Amino acid sequence: MKRDADEARDDAAVSSDEISNSEKDMKAEEPAKAAEPEGDAEADEAAEAEGDAEADKPGEAEKDAGPEEPTAKADTPASRTAQERGRHSGVLFATLALVILALVGLLLPAWGIPLGCDLGGASVVTLMASDYEDGTTAADALAVLKNRAALLGEHDVQVTQTGDDTFELRVPAGYDASSVASALTRKGHLEFARLDSVSDADALQQLQAGASGVTLDEGTYEPFLTSDEVKGATVVSQSYYGMTYYALSVSLNSDGASALASTTEDLASSSGQIAVLLDGAVIAEPSVKNKIEGSKISISGGYTEDQATAYAAALSGGELPCSLSQTEPVSVGARARGHARELAAVAALALAIVAGAVASAKLGRAGFLAAKLSVVVVAITLGVLTILYRFELVILGRAELLGLATTEVISIICGVRMAARYRAARNEGSSVRKSQQQATGPELALLVKATVVVLVFSVATAFFAHGFARELAVTLSAGAASLLVALGLFAPAALCVRTAADVFETADDEFAAAQDGAAGVTDGE
Repeated sequence: MKRDADEARDDAAVSSDEISNSEKDMKAEEPAKAAEPEGDAEADEAAEAEGDAEADKPGEAEKDAGPEEPTAKADTPASRTAQERGRHSGVLFATLALVILALVGLLLPAWGIPLGCDLGGASVVTLMASDYEDGTTAADALAVLKNRAALLGEHDVQVTQTGDDTFELRVPAGYDASSVASALTRKGHLEFARLDSVSDADALQQLQAGASGVTLDEGTYEPFLTSDEVKGATVVSQSYYGMTYYALSVSLNSDGASALASTTEDLASSSGQIAVLLDGAVIAEPSVKNKIEGSKISISGGYTEDQATAYAAALSGGELPCSLSQTEPVSVGARARGHARELAAVAALALAIVAGAVASAKLGRAGFLAAKLSVVVVAITLGVLTILYRFELVILGRAELLGLATTEVISIICGVRMAARYRAARNEGSSVRKSQQQATGPELALLVKATVVVLVFSVATAFFAHGFARELAVTLSAGAASLLVALGLFAPAALCVRTAADVFETADDEFAAAQDGAAGVTDGE
C-alpha cells in the first residue's frame, strides 16, 4: 500500500512537471509568434527576458542597488508652458516694454493725441447759402466745401448739409473754427488784370503806394485771365535772409498760358504791373520784367502759411456756385458723450477678445494668438500716432479711428492665419515643434510680404492724398509698420508659448488609441 502511494505521488509530480513545461513552452511560443512581423523585436524581447531573469535573483538586485535617486519633477502643461515662456522671455519683455511706452506716451498730459469731433467735442458753425448761379444746387456747393476742407490741411473737419440751404461745419475743439469757415466760404474767383487798366483812381493810387487788401469793384478793371483758365494751385515756400515766406504756384490751361504770355510780353518793355485779385481783393501786384511762358506762374505776396493754404484750397477746391454767410462758432460736446476714449478702447479690446475666443474654439490654443497680436499691434500703433502728431500729421478723429479699426482687423486675420497653419500641420500628424515652424516660417513670411505691400501703398497715398484720405493713409502706414514689428518680434514667441502644452494632447491621443486597441483585442478573444 505504501509503495503504491509513493508511485502515485511520483506520477503526479511527473505530470505536474510536464504540465509546467508545456505552459512554459506555450508562453514562449506566443511572443515568438507576435514578433514574427518585426525581426528586431526578438532582440528586444531577449534583452527584456534577461532583465526579468536578473530581477528574479533576490539577493543581487538589492546588493547592486545604490542609494535611491530623487524623483524627477512631473512634466505638466503648466511647466511646459513656463519653460517655453522662459525660452522667449527676452522677446516677450521687449514687446511688453514697447506696449508700455506707447500707452504711457498716449496718456501723458504733455504728449497724447488731441481728440477729433466725435471723441473730444467740436466748434460748430452754420453756413447759409444764397444767390445760387443758374443750374447749380446745394449739392454742388456741398461738394466744393468738402473739397476745400480736405485741401485745407486741417484735421477731422466735417461738413454736412442740414437743410435746403444750410450746412453745418464741425471743427475739433481747440481749433480756430472761424478761420476755417472763412477759408471755406470765400467765392474763390481768381482774376489777373493789368494795373494800368484799373479805372478807380483812388484804388489805383493805393495800389501804387503799396497798400495791401485793396478791393476793386467789378467793372473798374479788365481781367485778361480768370478762374476759368486756372486748373489748380499749390503752396510753395521761399526763403529770404533766413525768413520763410509762402507763395502760390498756379497751374493754367493752354488758353490761360497763352493769355499770360501775350500780356507779359507787352508789359515787359515798360516794367508794367499785374494785379492778382481773389474775389475782388488784390492779393499781389507783381512787376513784369520778362515775358512769362509756360503753364505755371508763381504768385508771392509775403503770405503766411495759413493764408497761402487757404488761397490754394479756394483755387483747387473749385469756385463756389453761391454766396455763403456764417454764424459764430458754438461749442458742442462729443458725439460719444462721457468717457469716449475709454469706450473706444473697450470696443477695440472686446473685438480682440471675441475674435480670439472664436478662433480658439476652431483652432485650439493657437487661436488666441489673434487676440494677443491685435492688442499688441493697436497699442504700438497708438504710440506711433502719438509721435506723428508732433509733426501735425494726425489727431484722433474719424480717419484715425477707421485706420485703427482696419489695423486691428488685419492683425486678427494674420493671427488667425498663423494659427490655422499650425493647426493644419498638427492635423496632418506633424509634431508640435514642426507645426510651429510651419506657422512661423512660410506662413509668417507670406504675411510679412503682404504687410509690406500695405505699408508701401499707404505711404504713397499719404504723400499724394488730402484730408480724410491722407489721415487714413498715415494711420494705416503706422499700423502696417507696427504689425511688421509685432510679426517679427512677438508673434512667433507668442505662438510657441501658447501651443507648448499641445504635446500633451498627442500623448493623450496615443494613450486613448492604445486603450481602444487593448479593448478591441479583449473583445476579440
